[in-house]
Amino acid sequence: MTEIISNLDVTKLVVEHPIGEDNPPLLFPYSDDPSQKPLTQRVLQQSDFDISWQDKLTDTQLDIFVDDGWIIIDEVFETKALLALQAESGFIDYRDAELTAGIRVSDIRGDRIRWITENFFAGFYYLQSINALASLFNRSLFAGIRHSEAHYACYPLGFGYQWHSDNPAGRDERVISAVFYLNDEWEPTDGGALEIIDKHGVHHNVMPVANRLVIFDSDLKHQVQIAHRQRYSIATWMRRDGLVPFVEDNI
Repeated sequence: MTEIISNLDVTKLVVEHPIGEDNPPLLFPYSDDPSQKPLTQRVLQQSDFDISWQDKLTDTQLDIFVDDGWIIIDEVFETKALLALQAESGFIDYRDAELTAGIRVSDIRGDRIRWITENFFAGFYYLQSINALASLFNRSLFAGIRHSEAHYACYPLGFGYQWHSDNPAGRDERVISAVFYLNDEWEPTDGGALEIIDKHGVHHNVMPVANRLVIFDSDLKHQVQIAHRQRYSIATWMRRDGLVPFVEDNI
């Protein structure tokens, strides 16, 4: 079995105790009432993240996706799942992202990330929901997707990600990309929009509002505009290559 060892640098912890098997984040805000034991991610089940993608993604939307190369789905998850993802995203030991060549260039991309594995309670269930969406794409569009991958992303104030496509030159493993947004009450003045160029060369600006999933062809050019407040999301890719487990160093 091939192992991919992370060479991502560890950044300063967002909190003193990052999430993990022994420290699941709260599912709902902490209460001062000592009689109320706080719920954690351990109470989550896969069923909390179940989605009827056939209802969310109509035939008309599939036609738009084929024609334009991208679509938006709002109000993706029920409240419990959304809150769990938001909570988890705030308790992560984020690490500096890198470019394909393995060199971090902060003026090209400024996000900090953490790949989702089975150690992330909510994130792992999110990924299973994405795999169900990939199955729908395979049935409807013969997409040939074999597995999905995703990471949490945090853009600090003043950072973005310049123009790129999710398939580097000469590569085509990523078939469909998706971004799920986690910030409540996001305003246009907060910046951080996803700017995407569709198959017809038209530019679109998409606000990163909570519970929104943007789905697009992985070959489309896109960028993240400069964020004026801290911006949280889950970057997601549905891939046609074989599944290779992602293993991180114990840093």
